[in-house]
Parts: sequence; C-alpha cells; structure tokens
Amino acid sequence: MADKFATEELAEAAKDSAITAVLAARRAGGAAALTHDADAWAAGLAADLVVNTPGNAIARREGVIRFFQAGMISYDSADSIIEFAEARGNLVVLMGEEVVTPKDATRHAGQTVHRRFTDVWRKDDDGVWRLTIRQATNVSVT
Repeated sequence: MADKFATEELAEAAKDSAITAVLAARRAGGAAALTHDADAWAAGLAADLVVNTPGNAIARREGVIRFFQAGMISYDSADSIIEFAEARGNLVVLMGEEVVTPKDATRHAGQTVHRRFTDVWRKDDDGVWRLTIRQATNVSVT
C-alpha cells in the first residue's frame, strides 16, 4: 500500500512522531492485506474496532476478520492520498481517498474502486498503534 500526501504542508505536518508511527502501522497492515497474511493484518486491529464498511454495513473486529479470512477483503493493489492527518492525544485521525483493485471474493473484483475514508488509530496500553474506527465509502467503480 502506498500513501501519498495531498500537499507538501501535510507531508511536513505528518512528520509528527505519532503520525509517522501510524503510517508505518498502516503500511504494515496494507502489506499484510496484499499477501493475505491474516495474523499480521489482524494484529493492527484494536479489540474494540468498529467499521462502517464500503458495503454500508457496520462490522466489529470479529466480523471484519471473518470477511478477511473469507477473501472478501482482498486486493491486487491499494494506494491512498492522505488529505488530513492529525494527532490528538493517544489518537491519530487520517482522512483521504483510496484507490483499490479488489480480487477474490471481494465486491467489485477486477475493477478499480475509488473510496473516501476516515481512520482513527489509537495507541493502546502496550504502546502499539491499532485501528479502532474506520469509515469507508465507495464513490466510483470503473
């Protein structure tokens, strides 16, 4: 997964240590998703994760992991443009656009999907940054 920044100012602001750590965790999760490494991918999900999925459904951590294991979260490629990144105490908020190419049992497999996303990452008591809230909306499929 490749992350780009919408502006040079945002790229500078993203040098904040919390944001840098979250972006590294996000890249690790993206790499695990592309190789379909379920354990590595799930390690980046908070115990209380909740997602408003691109399919317009709410899913908690266990459901999201089941989707992944069933091949319903599977991509040939995934890139994003970060348009907002801000540290807020033990939280980091990221917003922007993702462009993914789903495969396997994922909806829109073989097509290019543009979506808007908001991710909230939390630094847990063990010092690890994990995704705790995610909202993703498909805006176009080609």
